[in-house]
Amino acid sequence: MSSSHPDFAFLQHLYGQDTLYVIPEPENVEPIPVPVVSRATPSLPPVPVKAEIAPPLAEPIVPQEKPVPSPAVVQEIRWLGEALKGTYLLFEVQEEVFKTLPQHAFLQKVLAAVGLSTNQVKFGNLSSDLVHDVKTIAAKNAAKHILLFGQGLPVANLSRMEFYRMYKFEESRFVLVDSLEDIEKSVELKKKLWDVLQKIFLQQN
Repeated sequence: MSSSHPDFAFLQHLYGQDTLYVIPEPENVEPIPVPVVSRATPSLPPVPVKAEIAPPLAEPIVPQEKPVPSPAVVQEIRWLGEALKGTYLLFEVQEEVFKTLPQHAFLQKVLAAVGLSTNQVKFGNLSSDLVHDVKTIAAKNAAKHILLFGQGLPVANLSRMEFYRMYKFEESRFVLVDSLEDIEKSVELKKKLWDVLQKIFLQQN
């Protein structure tokens, strides 16, 4: 141990026989600054900013108007045959029945009684969607004789017409009678029909 320490003699005297050791003081060593090398952050290329493009405005949807179908043309009267002598027979029956009327055996007998045949008269099937005027039909067709068969026909002023009574309008004569089926089954109705047919076809006045 070195005895050059300035307080060594004093300390040796103070502690007597004890062996004293001097611990050298550490020297103040300043840390050497280590230069920190900063790594250069690589510069990134600028990211292009995409301009937001507004979507094109959708054209307003104009609802298309559906064409209104034109109403179906209602055939006033479905005609069959030719009125060679100005005689018209009017009905309101199913189409299938109407087509068979010229071959109706009882009707053939009725017409034969007044000197006619089914191929000399004109058959008309009245549309139930319309109200028919007998006078208009007579004038439009220059009809001489009109026989209306059946009850509840779509005819104007039907409630004022009496069955089996002859009516006159200018040069036309017409009568309302029962259906062929009803007349064929009834002796009384056959007699009524025959009486009025004589007035229409066989009497001059």
